[in-house]
This record gives sequence, C-alpha cells and structure tokens, in this order.
Amino acid sequence: MDAFILDPTQISDLSRRLLDDRGRLCVVPARELETTSPEERLLFGVRHGLYGFLTLELVDFLRARIAGRSAIEIGAGHGVLAQALDIPATDNRQQEDEDIRAYYRALGQPTVPYGDHVEKLDAVTAIAKYRPQVVIACWVTHRFEADCPEAGGSATGVDEAAVVAACEEYIVIGNERVHAGKPIWALPHKKLTPPWLYSRAVNGSADFVAIWRQDRSARDECLKQGL
Repeated sequence: MDAFILDPTQISDLSRRLLDDRGRLCVVPARELETTSPEERLLFGVRHGLYGFLTLELVDFLRARIAGRSAIEIGAGHGVLAQALDIPATDNRQQEDEDIRAYYRALGQPTVPYGDHVEKLDAVTAIAKYRPQVVIACWVTHRFEADCPEAGGSATGVDEAAVVAACEEYIVIGNERVHAGKPIWALPHKKLTPPWLYSRAVNGSADFVAIWRQDRSARDECLKQGL
C-alpha cells in the first residue's frame, strides 16, 4: 500500500468547489478538476471517504453506453453517479459495520458516506434482483482468491468474473496501478483512459474506463444457471 505525507496547511481545500450544501459530491465539468492538483484531490478524497470524482463527461459517456438498456451500479457508495444516471444504486454497505468503522477511526479516516437511497445489496444479490443488462462499478475491490494471493483483493470483494458472465456489459472505472491485480484483465475487454477522468490516486498512472462485454444468449444462459 502506498503512503503519502500531506501538509493540509499547504494544500487547498476543494470542499467548496466539489460538495453541495448537504456535503455530497457534485458532478462537475472536467474543466473544474483540470485546475486541481493530485495532492488536493488526495487530501479531499481522504477527508471525505471518496476515491473517484464525477464529471459531466463521465456521466454522458456512461449514459451513451447504457443506451436505454437496464442498468445498475454496484459498490455505489455515496450513490451520486447512479442518481445522475437514474439507475438503482447498490452496495453491501460494509463500512457501516462497527468493526470496520473502528478500524477507520484508528486510521483517522472517515468511512464511505453511503447515500440514503443506496440499497444494501452485495453484487450477486443486486444482479439477481434487477437482472440488469449493464453493470457499472467505480473503484470496486475484487474478491480475494486463496489460489491466487498475488492478485490481492478482499474476502468481501466482488466476484467480477461472475458479474461479467451475468450481464451484457460490465463497466469499471478505476486506476491502472490501484486496480492492476484484477483477475478479469485476463478476459477480453476494452480499456480507455480519457482526459476527463479524475481520482485521488497520486501514483502517476492513468485512471481508466474498462468494458467487458458478452452476447445476450451467453448472459441469459448464465442467469438460468443462477450464475
């Protein structure tokens, strides 16, 4: 895990620019973030339990990809992206567990500010409930597999191969270094690194949008088998 030392007295606070009057992350034009530094974005993200920033360009891109199909967001956290796309927001909301909250308190960091509209559903349950054609995930952690420990992940992470198998299109927003260990990189996909993506990562690698697709007949067969 990378560690960085920041002096808050030397770094501008982005809260007034990026939070609404209720303290929720705003969707802003990419040009609003062009003038921010990686250190400013990191400090803001750590203070508010946020990882990726939401731009109008990202929302427009995802809306065009969905193209009227059914869609959900998994690992939605604050749920602002799903709200902007008018799709269901789901998350296992694990950071509400007291043990995890205590862990973050010990680190001096806030937990994810879950939106009131974000349903407490893990990815498998959410897909079974909504049977979406498109699944969107921002900065989700993949499931740890004991037979592949070098890939990292979390015991409560998402089985992303199962997500790919259960929908027509799985769209992931993340960071190349942070999410380098995802096992689904081995599956056919398309990766884009547009200039309108921003995050709190300060590792020098690009933020990305990656897309995994499969044909509808394969998806329907997986759903029939309960995968």
